[in-house]
Amino acid sequence: MADPAPYFEAAARGVLALQRCAACSAFAFPVRARCARCGSTDLGWRDATGLGRVFAHGRARRATLPEHEGRLPITLLLVDLDEGVRIPARLAAGERAEIAAGDRVAVGFASAADGTALPVFRRAP
Repeated sequence: MADPAPYFEAAARGVLALQRCAACSAFAFPVRARCARCGSTDLGWRDATGLGRVFAHGRARRATLPEHEGRLPITLLLVDLDEGVRIPARLAAGERAEIAAGDRVAVGFASAADGTALPVFRRAP
């Protein structure tokens, strides 16, 4: 398994970092040891634009994680980033819950209960 530390270090700085294959230029998510497209093990880290489109969404009304207590309901998202990968996240606190597949979104970050920075998305201008 590849080391996810660069992902979390970038997130702590407010940057979404993704692995990128040096052989075929494909981006990768989640963190992996080999490129899903060509099989190369030469994966480095690059800053992503943080822009994408909502692929799917849903509302969580019951807490499954401690950090969700007192914040329900929350909107969960699957976002297709411009870099060609799909990532799970949630809609940023304070955003209107009405969101649709295809809506343009931009990444931001929120702290989990343990202080880890995690991506959240807001509607893009």
